[in-house]
Amino acid sequence: MKPRARQLFKYINKVYGIFQSFSLVSDGRVNPSVSLNNILVVLFSAIILKAQSFNMAESYLRQGYFNKFLDSSKSKGSADTFGYALARTIFQEFIKISDVVIKKARYGKVYQGGTIDGFKVTALDGSEAFRTKSESWSCEECRITERTKEDGSKEIEYHEDIVGACYVGRHPNLVLGIERVGRGEGEITAAMRLLKDLYRRHNRYTDIITLDSLYAKAPIINEIIDQNMIAVIRVKQQNYHIISDAEGLFSGREPDLSTKLSLNSSWYTDDNTSGRKYYYRVRIWDSPGFESWAGVKVPLRVLRIEETRVSHTGKVLSEPVVTHLVTNADEATVPTETLWRILHRRWDIENKVFHDLKKFWGFGHNYHHDSTAFMVMLWMAVIAMNLTLLFYHRRLPASFSRNHSFESLLGAIKMTILSVDRTLWDPG
Repeated sequence: MKPRARQLFKYINKVYGIFQSFSLVSDGRVNPSVSLNNILVVLFSAIILKAQSFNMAESYLRQGYFNKFLDSSKSKGSADTFGYALARTIFQEFIKISDVVIKKARYGKVYQGGTIDGFKVTALDGSEAFRTKSESWSCEECRITERTKEDGSKEIEYHEDIVGACYVGRHPNLVLGIERVGRGEGEITAAMRLLKDLYRRHNRYTDIITLDSLYAKAPIINEIIDQNMIAVIRVKQQNYHIISDAEGLFSGREPDLSTKLSLNSSWYTDDNTSGRKYYYRVRIWDSPGFESWAGVKVPLRVLRIEETRVSHTGKVLSEPVVTHLVTNADEATVPTETLWRILHRRWDIENKVFHDLKKFWGFGHNYHHDSTAFMVMLWMAVIAMNLTLLFYHRRLPASFSRNHSFESLLGAIKMTILSVDRTLWDPG
């Protein structure tokens, strides 16, 4: 078996300088007996090994998983040390490390040619990061939900929710940023904060931002317009005036596009079903110039999409589904068919990013009750996933990704981590 762990560490150190970046993180402890460098390397590697707690990371450490590539001249720490040290860092410094990875990937033309039909498309959505009924396992800034049980008693749950943004439509689905939903605020507030922060940190990082119906709010649309970007928002609520107006217009005419469409193309090589086992019979009504969304600065374009999934043998696989999209882009800028693809590829953020962060990178675990330590571990998970995705899609030959899944690569890395025989501070 090839030493995938050694290849991974060499690649992310040489190309992205990740472990040198860890060495620059501020250490708020006084005269620490355990190097913060060692702690961050242990935790980064433990995330790759799918450790679900600091205690498990300590167990890996005691079993000698990291002996060959750590600074052996100093103590390597314990679970308590990990939490204490991370609580005294500045989690914004990990955001900067993540940003360096994203910027180098962009400068390396990872998304040359766009992610969907020539456009760089970013999806923004929310997800639950952690939930518990135990106050002892909650963070001091956790959100609190009180539920009434069937017997009338009250049950309190503590949970952490985040809003995230990532590229969709084409691999790698790199995570651009995450924002914590604070206690007492909603996802809209956190989403607005994330949009502004991404623009400040990355400027022209995308062409199109696609969002679910929860974010169908005038301030969100105006923020995207002010950033000179295109918003594509799915709108579910039929009581929106703009949707009622559009339905009134569309009801008296034939669709503007009636065709068969498939998501299968060279951009979507990881899609094992769509386009191979079925296609979509699509009817789309598409009109611009709607001004009935109160508070939005510009006229909007509305699409009514009616689609039916059909097998290649002609068997109807689903009932017709109707979806409405709203966008500030005219048809000359973003064609109707492209908007349909964006509607479907928006799900990448749920199916491939949030799902994988929780399944492979410990994103759904609360490592520590301190809010700073909690956010550091979320960002470490994001950094680890982004770097491993870049290794899989950019460093390894295309033949490997055609024949081996990303999950199989993670297994190979875990199996060969003991073979790493040089310090991670060695750029060679």
